[in-house]
Amino acid sequence: MSVIDNYNKILNEVKEVSLKANHHVDLLAVSKTQCVEKMDELAFYGVKMFGESKVQEALPKIEYLSNKYNNLEFHFIGKVQTNKLKKIVEHFHLIHSVDRIEVLEIIDKYACELNKKQNILIQINIAHETQKNGIDPVLLDNIINEAKKYRNITLKGLMFMPPYEEDVTKNLGYFKQAASLFNKYKDNEFNTLSMGMSHDFKEAVLCGATLVRVGTSIFGERI
Repeated sequence: MSVIDNYNKILNEVKEVSLKANHHVDLLAVSKTQCVEKMDELAFYGVKMFGESKVQEALPKIEYLSNKYNNLEFHFIGKVQTNKLKKIVEHFHLIHSVDRIEVLEIIDKYACELNKKQNILIQINIAHETQKNGIDPVLLDNIINEAKKYRNITLKGLMFMPPYEEDVTKNLGYFKQAASLFNKYKDNEFNTLSMGMSHDFKEAVLCGATLVRVGTSIFGERI
């Protein structure tokens, strides 16, 4: 199947499971490590949201596609490095992976310089995996309260990535914990729970995800 066929298949599955969950769910096409030609095919058919994790890889894609299409949204889903933050704030609509208080001031500074409000999510590490980024949930109050102090930051919600399991039901407890934390703070602006990927997005949605990040099932294996 073509990339657009894959996307439509996943989109239909997302819509079906979101009806069961009784809430709207957005689909982010995770295009990291994928060629711009596949992204171009999706954008031509109206896909607006793409996820990237490396600034240097993403910038040529963003420039090329933004010159051809209006209203595309690029989401940054990789590790937030302070030396890359200026470019991230300049080119990305939403940063999924803010995981420490000290980067908030830098994000706000660059957003102010660019006269924009930068949308962010706080990445949480419920499973306390040392190889993954994310803030310990016990520190969530602190970083949320701090983020709300900055005029050029809009805190949109949370991002969570569970341990990889072949049997995705083993992560239902983590998904439910993430949803519980999200619902604790949820309001009109704090309305995004980014959770679920190609192999587990259905379970994530049923637990409360409002945005799923799907790459391999749309684009095929990473290059």
